[in-house]
Amino acid sequence: MNVEIAHILPDCIIEFQEELPLNHEPSLDHWAFLMAEDDIATGYHSSMSHAYECAWNSLDAEYNYSYI
Repeated sequence: MNVEIAHILPDCIIEFQEELPLNHEPSLDHWAFLMAEDDIATGYHSSMSHAYECAWNSLDAEYNYSYI
């Protein structure tokens, strides 16, 4: 039985407070993967796992530590 919820609750609007917006920025994991792909494409690294690890370490250091 395939029943659409709109027919059951036609005037019901569901809202969530403190919900993250759907247009948020990609995660650091996404950026690390893109950086690793670029490093492989340019020949800076030859191993994807090593390139990803280096990119992740770079992003981690940039966002989580402050240097005085």
